[in-house]
Amino acid sequence: MNSTCTFSLQWNSVNRTIRVPVLCVCIIGTIIHSIFWFQLIFSGIIREKTMQWLYAYLIVDILVLFRFFFTFIVRMTSTECELNHIWFFFNCYFEAFIDIYLNSIGAYILLGLNICRYVQIVHRTNFKSNNLIHLMIYLTPLINFLMQIILQWARLDIQIGVTCRIEYINIYVRLFNTIILFILPVCLNIGVIYASICYIHSTVHLQHRATAREKYHRSLVFQFFIFYIVWFLLWSPNIVASQFTTDVYTIFSVRLLSFIEIALDPFIISALDVRIWNLWQNIWRIIRNRCMIQQRQIQPTHMNPHVISIQS
Repeated sequence: MNSTCTFSLQWNSVNRTIRVPVLCVCIIGTIIHSIFWFQLIFSGIIREKTMQWLYAYLIVDILVLFRFFFTFIVRMTSTECELNHIWFFFNCYFEAFIDIYLNSIGAYILLGLNICRYVQIVHRTNFKSNNLIHLMIYLTPLINFLMQIILQWARLDIQIGVTCRIEYINIYVRLFNTIILFILPVCLNIGVIYASICYIHSTVHLQHRATAREKYHRSLVFQFFIFYIVWFLLWSPNIVASQFTTDVYTIFSVRLLSFIEIALDPFIISALDVRIWNLWQNIWRIIRNRCMIQQRQIQPTHMNPHVISIQS
């Protein structure tokens, strides 16, 4: 790539190479999500409102995959040295902002799911959030980003041949974003999990025994806790790294972890809802039956050596 280009989206050779592992994971993740959603569309549970938080979380996964493929295709097919300025800046802002935005709303969607589980445990009813709650989750990070751009707390950092990213003016802005986008939802989730455990423990203590309902509620909390640990280990490093490092290798190492988590999400969330677990069981059953049918069709027939064939 020509080093004198000022409005080029083409990656240099190093950046093409480091994105190959991410591309492989994204292709696998797309296949897994496609199989999952194909089965989900033809099942009855897709119309159940109690699944809305899980659907919202999985849709964020799909948008993250779309963002990667869109940027990858644009970057790999771009050959012009001086692109149209509007197209250039659109792609740069899209590349720099969408990751941060989707990561932030993903954290709060998990908080919404956890609160719904708490309401289900304490009040023994399924909490169906209204559209206003979803709208607040989706608009708050966007407003936060626009305000920082207007106040010049953040600016677009364009590295020709490398990447486009958001750069913040000082450590205080980075700490503020880390608190809002990461620490706050994580602490709130831990608080809700702790409140759920305390309620279950107090209920069992008053009844002097654990009923089937309490055992079920305990399993709900345990399942979400395991899921949240997996999310925290694989996804959260990308959120923190986006605020505090500019090293390309570090960023794509933690981003690879987040894409691995996205690829595994359709499997992981099956632990949160037995209906999704049953859905995957049906998928495996169909795949296994088809494999067995194909094996029978291609299996050669063996002639019995004790039978004598007489030809006239």
